Amino acid sequence: MAATEAILSGRDDPAFEAVFVGYYARVVAVLHRLVGDRAEAEELAGEVFARLYRQELASARLHNPGGWLYRTATRLGIDALRAARRRQRYEQAAGAAAQAAAPDDPLAAMLRAEQCRQVRAVLAKLKPAQAQVLMLRAGGLSYKELAGVLGIKPTSVGSMLARAEAEFERVYRKLNPS
Repeated sequence: MAATEAILSGRDDPAFEAVFVGYYARVVAVLHRLVGDRAEAEELAGEVFARLYRQELASARLHNPGGWLYRTATRLGIDALRAARRRQRYEQAAGAAAQAAAPDDPLAAMLRAEQCRQVRAVLAKLKPAQAQVLMLRAGGLSYKELAGVLGIKPTSVGSMLARAEAEFERVYRKLNPS
């Protein structure tokens, strides 16, 4: 709700406020039915109204604000569900990999710890942006999500990631010749 209050606080527009007051509860209800979590629904509703705020500033008044709000809310809700599903798959895969890689003997644990130390040493030698893109990608972010986090065009993510991977490999080989 804080995001929605922030939207209204800097706005001295009775028409926008009327749309907000008239539709907020219904937009939250639609999103709550879609995502199943009241807090997430309110957060997404805040984003919907923030987009409406930006839309109104960028173009003429909307002729059908209700339709625009419901369409935008539905799209954001579906995107949130997809992101949650993707995150759940990544977490399950990581959990399965961690269980499979769980060392039964001290030698395996020592080798894994050494490998982690080597990777951290290489990441410390990389440029911060390169280390960041590698860590975020390893964390399961999609190219679109990476672009949003890094503030770059989605078409630039692939080349940035490829350069970071090549630099990681070069530094790793330099630090660990064998």
